[in-house]
Amino acid sequence: MMTHKERMIAAIRGNIADVLSYVPRIDMWYNANSLAGTLPEKHKGRTQDEISRAEGWALHKVLPDLLDLRSPDDVIHRGIGVYSTRHSVHRFRFPSNIGIKISRQGDSTHIEYHTPVGMVSTTTIFTDDLRKAGSTLPFVAEPAIKGIEDFNPLVYIFENLELIPHYDDFLEWQEGVGEDGYCCASASLASSPMHHIQKDFLDPTNFYFFYHDHQKEMEALAEALGHFYDKLLRICANSPADGIFWGGNFDEMITYPPFFEKEILPWIRKAADVLHGKGKILDCHCDGENLGLMDLIKESGMDIAEAICPHPMTKVRIEEYYEKWSDELTIFGGIPSNVLLADLASEEEFEGYLDHLFRAIAPGTRFITGIADTTPPKAVFERLVRIGERMEREARLPLQAGALRPVSKEDMQSRAQRVSETRPLDTLFSSVQEDVFHGDDSGIEAHVLELIEQGVNPGDILQKGLIAAMEIIGPKFKRGELFIPEVLLSSRAMNVGITALEPYMSDEDRKESGKILIGTVKGDLHDIGKNMVATMLRGVGFEVRDLGIDVALEKFIQEITEYKPHILGLSALLTTTMPEMKRVIDTLKEQGTRNQIKVIIGGAPVNDKYASEIGADGYASDAPGAVELVQELMTHSASSAS
Repeated sequence: MMTHKERMIAAIRGNIADVLSYVPRIDMWYNANSLAGTLPEKHKGRTQDEISRAEGWALHKVLPDLLDLRSPDDVIHRGIGVYSTRHSVHRFRFPSNIGIKISRQGDSTHIEYHTPVGMVSTTTIFTDDLRKAGSTLPFVAEPAIKGIEDFNPLVYIFENLELIPHYDDFLEWQEGVGEDGYCCASASLASSPMHHIQKDFLDPTNFYFFYHDHQKEMEALAEALGHFYDKLLRICANSPADGIFWGGNFDEMITYPPFFEKEILPWIRKAADVLHGKGKILDCHCDGENLGLMDLIKESGMDIAEAICPHPMTKVRIEEYYEKWSDELTIFGGIPSNVLLADLASEEEFEGYLDHLFRAIAPGTRFITGIADTTPPKAVFERLVRIGERMEREARLPLQAGALRPVSKEDMQSRAQRVSETRPLDTLFSSVQEDVFHGDDSGIEAHVLELIEQGVNPGDILQKGLIAAMEIIGPKFKRGELFIPEVLLSSRAMNVGITALEPYMSDEDRKESGKILIGTVKGDLHDIGKNMVATMLRGVGFEVRDLGIDVALEKFIQEITEYKPHILGLSALLTTTMPEMKRVIDTLKEQGTRNQIKVIIGGAPVNDKYASEIGADGYASDAPGAVELVQELMTHSASSAS
């Protein structure tokens, strides 16, 4: 009988093991339930590894657990993306001419880096809400880059930061795991220098503006980081580790295909070439929406695509992943975390997914079964146990194929093909429409004023020029023909155009399509999806008030009373914060105001079923879908009123 480690290595190498490996990641589930005192009775007092061993599961050790640290200072430089944990094979040291000033207040840590070429600062927070959610990573509240003046200090830091090989902690950790799991040394949470800048140095939305507006400075900073990544790669290649974790968090919207191909793919290929030359395995954390990245990830040279989140979490079905990748890339994951939640999946749906999985991945080579991306804190623990039981009964290799629909070429075709050009809708407004299409915020003001001088009605410039252009952009974004940066740049150009129009517009011209209040619920600090929804709603003429992140119930109720929106949008990314959505809706019912406002929800862990259960008026899986839903609700409200 093979050990857990032997099974995992067989899958990684493309060999047939005795049975499928089952390697559930339970760190966030464990952290949250241990803190709350809600671990299953039989496992109280146990560590997460002791729980996995007691249940007969393999230990998930291919990416770092950032709460399993030698000391809290291992992640103190989170704001600049520098880590060194028990799972690393390196240490780092700042040169003596960089002064580091650390100040802590409550949950907040502020750090100033004083270099010979200037100072740069960051602030991270790690709140009780994040701890209760099982999070292992502090949130960057103040990013390192606020303006162009922050580039030179960061260049200096990463050109002079010293990396030192250090293997003792890793070897001790690996020895403790033994044959119960396959260990990967942690290199970086990003996969390339520019990816590092995107993940760690900038607000998620502002990154795309800086990437567009300050190309020379961004390239210089990426070059400095490149020296850091080269040194890191050499240390990893010469380390005693069998496998290396080389970043992740890929998503066709955030690390959109042209960006992935230019800024991430070459570095994964480089890492693969160097590590393979030393006989090592390369693992990347591919936990997002991968539909537009399928070919690029397969071509990257990585050996393990870990944390694969299939449909219904994302658009790609597990059989499509297996058909596309399993000839040369090992898939690690495959069980959507939402099937573990009673609120999102019934018992029949849970068992039905497992039935489907065993047919979809036949014959089972290059597959390691895991929870995608991780077990949520409110998971039904018995479902985790039943997966293990069914694996023992039904997952002997090779698996027998079932009657699944074959995957067609059309199914696997990438959506991320750019249209050659977006043409104006109306020649009178062609100049401002082109400015919106191409995100030209520097030229749109002059073109708006030219139309004003020609006597064109300001309301027509707004509706037939600016808004009409944005109404073309939204569907293209949904179809994968345009990407986040283009939508954001177009929105920025449109806002400049509206500002130029303001002095000439009458009250009638300013008439909005409706008022929208939006925010991420309390305890949740994620905002890029919410920001995209707000951006696209503004782009098609809605008035939007964005309350930001971590919005308390009381704040939502106060703003609803004062602002009187037509629609409230609630966002959540963490399963632990989903109940906040219900609390808001229930409070509106208690106050007798629920029938005065429509409520929509969105975010990775929620779905139509959950929206219906908590009494929301609708759910959207992405920003274009949210726009369509809002327009539909507004139209229905208008027809009902008449």
